[in-house]
This record gives sequence, structure tokens and C-alpha cells, in this order.
Amino acid sequence: MVMRNFTIATAQIGSARGDVSGNLVAHADAVAAAASCDVSVLVFPELSLTGYEPDLAASLTFAADDARLDSLRRLAIQHRITLIVGAPIRNGADKPAIGAFILTPDGDIRTYLKMHLGASEIAHFSHGARPLTLDVDGQRLGISICADSSRESHPKTYADLGAQVYAAGVFLTREWYVDDAPRLQKYATKFGMLAVMANQGASTGTYESVGQSAIWAPGGHLLVQADGVESALLTATLAKSGWQGNLVRM
Repeated sequence: MVMRNFTIATAQIGSARGDVSGNLVAHADAVAAAASCDVSVLVFPELSLTGYEPDLAASLTFAADDARLDSLRRLAIQHRITLIVGAPIRNGADKPAIGAFILTPDGDIRTYLKMHLGASEIAHFSHGARPLTLDVDGQRLGISICADSSRESHPKTYADLGAQVYAAGVFLTREWYVDDAPRLQKYATKFGMLAVMANQGASTGTYESVGQSAIWAPGGHLLVQADGVESALLTATLAKSGWQGNLVRM
């Protein structure tokens, strides 16, 4: 069997505050769009299933065997796409973790828990302790969630583990974006990794996302960036000539 070119995409979609059912529909639409682009991995924003709503997280937590994930699990299998989906996850602590479910084409579900919390998140969330790498179509990915990138040791750990891609689901307001986006570009330069940033699109909740999801090539060159909060897929494909970026509006 001929291996397809590796393509990773960010799903810049809006998430409605606390509306898991409605947000699942938006996720399914993004998966369908990604399938038409032959995407290998689709990265969703931080807490994409619930919206970035720390005050609601405890009442909206997920587990890996949560039936609400079944529809996305089936889509991952059907379209042979690895999905990285944001949600508050129960982890045995007194507070949920900010997490990512990794739904694979084989039907497996893995979890990554955000290791480094923002100052305003500490009252609502517990933190994770372990990095997570994925191997997809010949590429190794290191999974990141937003403030994880505030510590250079986080992407460095992945670089030391042989990751070629640093995949971050984030939620960034205009104020937060000013610090976070340049950091990811710096890591693409310093560690020679593709840096992928999936931010939320139009907001309907407590905070206002700035959108502007982006992907930087190894070396720091900006491959593709959303203009604002438009609903869009940003893709990066590893071709013979190197990484190629594209934006597909949804």
C-alpha cells in the first residue's frame, strides 16, 4: 500500500458555551471537510467540545469511555483521520483536567492532560504530568494545549523524543495571542519542528477568541494563517518539495 502524504490540519471552529451537542455537530462538519482534503490529523481548539468556560468545566467533564464521543470515534474510523479534540477530562483529582482526546482510525482513544495551567485556570483545573507523542503516517507529533507552550521545556521534551510536529490546541483572546503566537514560531525555529496552532473561531461564551489559527514550518516560516475568526481548515502537507500550506473556508 502506498503511504499518503502526511497532512495535518487545524479546525478553526466556533464553540457555543456549554452546548456539547451543538459543538459535536460543528466538529463533525469539520471532520467532513478534512476528509475531502485527505487530512491525516485534525487538531481542534482547547476545550472545543464545551467551549472555553472554566466555570462550567466541572459539570461538563468527559471520560475516555464517554458515549458522547461515539460519533467522533466512528468518523475517525470511517475517514481514517486521527482527531485531537479538546474537553475537560476526569482524572481522579478533585478538579478536572484540561485535556485532549486522541481518537484514532483504529478506534482507540488516548488522552493527554494539559501539564502547565494559566494563572486563571488553577482554581478550576488540575494539571497533567506526562507528555504524549503520536506516530501518524511517518510523522511523530507532540501534543500541547495552550499554556503548555509557556514553558520551553515542553516543546524541547518533544524534540528530544524525536517529534517533527508540535500540535497545540489553544484558546487565545487578542491579548493572549500577542505572547503565544510568537512563542510557537520561535519553537518552530529553535527545534526544527512544524508548529501547529488551532485556535477557536467565533465565540459565544465568556471570552472572545481572536481566531488567527496558524501553522509555521520548521525554521519558523509562516505557512498559513486565518485572517480572523472565520470557520476554516488550515492544512500543512509534507510534499517532496517541503511543507505546503493551504486555507479552506468552511
